Amino acid sequence: MSRDDARRTPPPARGRGRGVDPSLETRRARTRDLDDRVYERARRRQAEERRRRERASYDPGPPSDDDWVVPDDGDGLRRVGPPTPLGPDLQRFVERQGWAERLRGVDAWERWEKIVGPDLAGHCEPARLVHRTLTLRAESQVWATQLRYLASGLQANLDEALGAGTVREITVVVGPLEGRRAPELGGD
Repeated sequence: MSRDDARRTPPPARGRGRGVDPSLETRRARTRDLDDRVYERARRRQAEERRRRERASYDPGPPSDDDWVVPDDGDGLRRVGPPTPLGPDLQRFVERQGWAERLRGVDAWERWEKIVGPDLAGHCEPARLVHRTLTLRAESQVWATQLRYLASGLQANLDEALGAGTVREITVVVGPLEGRRAPELGGD
């Protein structure tokens, strides 16, 4: 056999009789063990990262006034942004529907005792608010006359309570008082 033939010929089989070099089998086993350790480290790192993200998103302490939280799918709370104010949007909606004057009429009814005082409130009540004209109902002609004399002071009180310009004119009618129910509000 020549030297070249000897180099090409694999070494004789040793070990278990399968024809595999035991040193190769050992290297393969070490590689498998190394792969298992590498993958296990990667899995531990990923699990730790998940736990870190969960801890960052979950605060077990009670929320402060600046925090807004809602229940999440699990047992914890999830932070959300603060709510947006509804007032301006609701006001635009009311004005678009044409309900603003009607709501001011209801407001006049609710604040009536503060607007005219408790003595006068027992003898008159707001009946309608249509096109910025407030119609008052007095229980007798005497009280109707009293209301007409007090109209300028009453106008100032209405402007303060309901906003300037809400009521431009006050008319007085005589009739039985209907009590503390919502006034008839016209739409024209």
